[in-house]
Amino acid sequence: MIAIGSNIKKYRKQRKITQEQLAEVLGVSDQAVSRWENGTTYPDIELLPTLALYFGVTLDELMGMEAIKDESDIEDIMKRRQEFRNCGEVVKSYKMLREAVKRYPKNYKLILALIGDLQFANVYNDEIRLNNLHEAEGLIERVLNECTDPEQCKEAAICKIWNCLWLDRRDEAATIAETLPSMNECRESYLLHIYTGEKFRSFCRDYLEDLFVDTVLALDFYGDKFCEDNTLTNKDRIAILEKIIALTELIYDGNPAAYSSWVRAYHEYIALIACADQDAELALQHLEAARDAAITCDSLPDEVPYTSVLMRGKIYKGEDQCKNYTHTEKDLLLGFMKQEGFDAIRGTERFQSVEKALQGEQE
Repeated sequence: MIAIGSNIKKYRKQRKITQEQLAEVLGVSDQAVSRWENGTTYPDIELLPTLALYFGVTLDELMGMEAIKDESDIEDIMKRRQEFRNCGEVVKSYKMLREAVKRYPKNYKLILALIGDLQFANVYNDEIRLNNLHEAEGLIERVLNECTDPEQCKEAAICKIWNCLWLDRRDEAATIAETLPSMNECRESYLLHIYTGEKFRSFCRDYLEDLFVDTVLALDFYGDKFCEDNTLTNKDRIAILEKIIALTELIYDGNPAAYSSWVRAYHEYIALIACADQDAELALQHLEAARDAAITCDSLPDEVPYTSVLMRGKIYKGEDQCKNYTHTEKDLLLGFMKQEGFDAIRGTERFQSVEKALQGEQE
C-alpha cells in the first residue's frame, strides 16, 4: 500500500470530485479521506474493492503495485539495453526500446535511451541512418514539450545538439550549445576545491578521465586526421596524433584498458598519413603499434584494475563498455589496412607480418 494515498488523490482529481464528495460516497468522514491522501493512515481493507470499483481501476493499480511491476520491468529493459550495447548490437537495442516506449509512452528515461541508441547506432545504410536521426528528432521534441524534469530536459537538449550537427544544422546546434555552462562553471571545477580524503581521490580519478576524453577529442579534431584542413601539413597531423598517444601513456602508464581501441585507431591513422608522406619506416612502426593495441583490446578480461598512479583504484569492467559495431579490433585494423594508401608498403615483410599476426589471433 506504499502509494495508495497518492493514488486516491490522483484518481479523485481525475474524477474532478472533492474529498468531501468522495467521503460521502464511501460513508466516511472527509477527515479520513484527507488522512489517506497525506499518508497518515490507510483505508480499511474492506473499502479497497469499493474504491477500486469507483475509480475504475484494479486493486493493484490502486495500491501502486502496477507501478512497482512497471519499475521492475523498466529496470530489466535497461539491463538488456546495456548487454546489447556491450556487444555492439545497438540496432537490437533500439528495436527493443521502440517496443518498450510503446508500452510506457510517458517514461522519459526509456525515451531518452531510445534517442541515444538511434543516434549511437553505426548504421552503414545512409537511408536508415537518416530515418533514425529524424525519429530521434521527433522523440527529442516530445521530451522537451512534455517532460517536466529539468535534468531529462537538459539531456534532451544535448541530444538535439548532436542531431542538429549530424543533420548539418550547425548554426542551430551552436545556438543550443552556447546556452550551456562553460567548463569553468561546471560542478566539477568547484568540487575539485571542496572534496577531501578518499572522496576527493575518487572524484579526481573520474574528473581526470572526463578531462582526458575531452582533451583527446579536441586534439583529434584539431589534428584533422581526415586531411580537410590545408593549413596543416601531414607532419603537423602526425605530431598532433602522437600527442594523443603520449597523453594516453601519461595518464594510463601503458595500461589504458578500454582506451586501447583509441590507441589502435590513432596509430593506424598515423601509419596512413606517413605512407602519404612516403615515410615507410614511420608507417610500419605505427602499424605494428596498432597491431599490439588491437590484440591487447581484444584480449581484455572482464575486469582490469588500472595500475597508473593517477588511475589507481579505478577498475575497467567489460560489462560497462558500449560500442556500435560487432567487429573485433583486429577486424577493424585488417579492414583499415586494405586501403590503397598502404600499397607502397603492402609488399614488405613487416606489413605482411602485421597481417599474419592479426589473422592468426582470429583463428
